[in-house]
Amino acid sequence: MRSWLMAIATMGLLAADPALAACDLAAPDAAHAGDTQCARAWLDANLRLNQLQFVGTADSYKLAPSSQMLSLISMGGKKDAEALNFGEPALAQQLDAGARALEFDIAYDPQGGLFKSPAGASMAGELLDPAYVAAMSQPGFKVIHVLDIDFRSNCLTLKDCLTEVVTWSRTHPGHLPILIALHTNDSKTPMPGATRPMAFDAEAFAQLDREISNLFTPEELITPDEVKGAYPTLHEAVRAGAWPSLKQARGKVIFMLDDSLQKTTLYAGPNQTLEGRPLFVATDENSPLASFICVDDPMKDGLRISSDVAQGFIVKTRADEDTREARDGNTVRREAAFSSGAQFVVTDFLLPDKSIGAYQVKLADPAQCDAKMASATCAGNALLLVAATGQEP
Repeated sequence: MRSWLMAIATMGLLAADPALAACDLAAPDAAHAGDTQCARAWLDANLRLNQLQFVGTADSYKLAPSSQMLSLISMGGKKDAEALNFGEPALAQQLDAGARALEFDIAYDPQGGLFKSPAGASMAGELLDPAYVAAMSQPGFKVIHVLDIDFRSNCLTLKDCLTEVVTWSRTHPGHLPILIALHTNDSKTPMPGATRPMAFDAEAFAQLDREISNLFTPEELITPDEVKGAYPTLHEAVRAGAWPSLKQARGKVIFMLDDSLQKTTLYAGPNQTLEGRPLFVATDENSPLASFICVDDPMKDGLRISSDVAQGFIVKTRADEDTREARDGNTVRREAAFSSGAQFVVTDFLLPDKSIGAYQVKLADPAQCDAKMASATCAGNALLLVAATGQEP
């Protein structure tokens, strides 16, 4: 069945562009398909989403705290301040630089105003920007790293963040798929006068789904239902190789809830199927919902990551954390992340921070073939996809 579908898709691709008629899309690898245009067509037809490797940012929205706030944080120790003393550029700049994974920590604020007066700001003597207060006064999900302390963001509401992504996506048709990982932020910070956040409940997750569907059309998303197809579970679908092809994934966004088991279970609902929902959930390998696996430490868990990738799961891992690797100029964890085969490698340093050092995590292009999954497919040379992509930045 799958070979017939591939043949039909290939015929349609060739018919759509007569210039591709001479391409050998049945070649053993992209290098033998023909010229550069043929290589792109071959990759689109023969590679699936789980056979690619991307870089993204771990705290995509974050700005560095003010000097007053850093002084307050430093009272807890130098390392605490260093861990928070970094920021990211605007989302469009990150996407232009090749980020294909973004992450947002979201706080539930259905009435508005819950987070407009951070306790840390008053303790540190920091004057709040009126634009910040105005944005935080509006109802909706807020994007905050650490409540009351590390609250400065380059997009303050989830709606604003996602609007920037959808705008970029629509102005870059044919872009490689973008993963957006969401994490709920509803833990009270242990400090005097701290905000008491609202817990994420079923209604909060329903509102989250509505926010996504209000901004993205169904055609712009890769959803659990699409991947599951006729298989009994997502777990069975991904182990059977049901991830979309590169051609099917171009121009689309994938949402994932990267959170505790309690939260992902709540999101999946009574039937635990994700039917009709836009977000995948990060789980363990044995769950019927297993599709995305998040393993933060590729040095400790490299063998687990490689095993998960080989089974068909998509793995997200971290190349660095708390600015330690960047401050030490240590690239061991970064190299372990790539060599593990994890498809999404996230970092706080897509671009180097000159005040910290030269450390960064960036591919030559927005994606490359995953050596664990596509070495033979890509002629064994880690073929860079953008050598064959016409519409990538």
